[in-house]
Amino acid sequence: MDHPARTGLIGAAFAIGRSFQPNLLTRGSVDQAIITGATSAGAYGVFSTGDSFISAIASRLSRQEHPTAPARLAVAGVVGAAGAGLFSAVRWREHESNRRSLLRLAGQTLAVGSTMSMASTLTGRHSQGRRAALAVAAGTGLASWLITQPWRAAPGSLLDEQLPGSLKRADEHFFEDSVREVKPLEAVGIATAVSAITYGLARLESGLTGVSSRAATVIVGGEPADHRLLGRMTATAISATVAYIAIARVSEMLSKGGGSIEPGHATPPTSPMITGSAASGLPWDKQTREGARWLSMTLEPDSIASIMGVDTAAQPIRVYASLDIAETDAARAQVLLDEIDRTQALQRKYFALFSPTGSGYVNYVANETFEYLTLGDCAAAAIQYSVLPSALSLGDVGTGTAQTRMVVDGVVKRLLEIPAEQRPKFFLFGESLGSQVSEDMFRGTWIYGPTGAGIDAALWIGTPSATEWRKQLWGNHSIADAPNPGPGSIYLPRTVADWRALSEAERAEVDFLLLQNGDDPIPKFGTQVLWRRPDWLGPVRPIGSPRTTQWVPGTTFLMTFLDMLNALTPTPGIFAEGGHDYRDVLPDAMRYTWRLPATPEQIARVNLALRQRELAWELHRDRAAALAKPEADQPEALHKVLDTASKYVGHRVDADELDRIITQGLQPTAASITQSA
Repeated sequence: MDHPARTGLIGAAFAIGRSFQPNLLTRGSVDQAIITGATSAGAYGVFSTGDSFISAIASRLSRQEHPTAPARLAVAGVVGAAGAGLFSAVRWREHESNRRSLLRLAGQTLAVGSTMSMASTLTGRHSQGRRAALAVAAGTGLASWLITQPWRAAPGSLLDEQLPGSLKRADEHFFEDSVREVKPLEAVGIATAVSAITYGLARLESGLTGVSSRAATVIVGGEPADHRLLGRMTATAISATVAYIAIARVSEMLSKGGGSIEPGHATPPTSPMITGSAASGLPWDKQTREGARWLSMTLEPDSIASIMGVDTAAQPIRVYASLDIAETDAARAQVLLDEIDRTQALQRKYFALFSPTGSGYVNYVANETFEYLTLGDCAAAAIQYSVLPSALSLGDVGTGTAQTRMVVDGVVKRLLEIPAEQRPKFFLFGESLGSQVSEDMFRGTWIYGPTGAGIDAALWIGTPSATEWRKQLWGNHSIADAPNPGPGSIYLPRTVADWRALSEAERAEVDFLLLQNGDDPIPKFGTQVLWRRPDWLGPVRPIGSPRTTQWVPGTTFLMTFLDMLNALTPTPGIFAEGGHDYRDVLPDAMRYTWRLPATPEQIARVNLALRQRELAWELHRDRAAALAKPEADQPEALHKVLDTASKYVGHRVDADELDRIITQGLQPTAASITQSA
């Protein structure tokens, strides 16, 4: 085992110890395995490359192809001292520049890498170098774990004394849809697997480095030892290329699923007020999975009237432009505007443009709340820019923003042709990547963008950290201090708790609300977490941030990425509050922000109906998918549906009860929600 390999091994052990810190959400054994394996492999690459750099300097200074241990130690000591000095001189600041962050990271990397290189050099002087390196690596990993003290830390989703008493819930300790834990037996297996994977990656990396170094001698001359650093960089490039190809392949497979319509939504709507009906003239098979779901689930007038306790209600309008309905963003925008004209959507009392997530999903709870509280006298529109999950749709934000702005401009043009007293209220809603898509329309417009675009009120949830407009509004405000409403009629709470803590008078000032949970990784995840300690891991941390967790370059980035993948795992019909789940707060937030009148009794019935509908539609899709299977496979598939339903409701469900849950829940009435409650 050469010097770089020993250094990489010690560095990997150091990373393993740090990888057991909690982050925003709880994690399971598989998540921990991914974090530990990936960060240890990454650390191996970084520290072994750093050791090659130190060896190259020592070789040139000593004019020896293989520098002596004292030469290596001397160079490592100087480099480490310089790194430590740089790290100490550039202290962390909450709103610091990328340049400052990178300088401090460089100092930290040089200091830690040099320490690992010196440890490797000292083990090389031992007669049992390989065994000594393994012993030092084991000791380094244990020391790293002890210093980290993960047993004292808590994920951000673990809320206890952090919450003000008025905001606590007697029946909940975790504000998270799914609470995960690392099981001891699995942890042992993970440790073994990680060791094997790390060793295998080390051998593979060394092999690629050797081949690349020898190839460099053919091209530029010299000896292979002169090109070790170049060889390691080449090996890293090869690994990155393989990862890129794998991601592209995953995207291709997910696109096929996102574009297909499920059996439970195979029948197009009959109301002419809904896109995909015969009256719309738009083919149903072009609506994609999420478009077909949203359009199929439009509330019916009788259900609205019953839940709201009124005699009559109107048929809500829902219009949608799917990704497959046209080739270009301009053409999709025109399709949606044509649907708005056809259904006379702007003659309703309320009109809302819903900006969907990357997959095209429009939040059912938000839209159904809108339809209930307006007694159906409303129209909702949405335009799709991708069929992939948001994490794989980042490259489509520009397209989404452009076509959303086209729709807004087209709607405003039409509104200006209507007498002022007859115009509907114009609302905007965005969730997750849909928030970034719709907020990016207002970059550089300060507080004047939304009202200048004709928007009366807006609600955004889970805005991604990359959203420029939100950054501009937040400015240099400290995350340690609870913000007041503003600037203007905009409010940017750090957490839902900030919003709930506002008085009635303060809420009345807010027309544009950017809501986020404190433990939601979507507003916190970004490439900057790779090289910069984020504000939510600063000295003063708001509700939802992990306690005592330390920022680790690369590791914290991966933890937050996995938290993002785990952020939304809801149980249908049970509304939690945490992670990327906003179902519990949405009805109240929408009622206040959009000024939709409702009595406490009506809100209570709406909340019950929303839960009943969510459960019913989920089970309806499951049952329809089971019945679409070959006849021989249907009994087993239906049995699984009953098992799933039983898990959701907390008791054993038979076929008759399943049918009742679905039948009563798709379009609930006041009587059905009272009975189910």
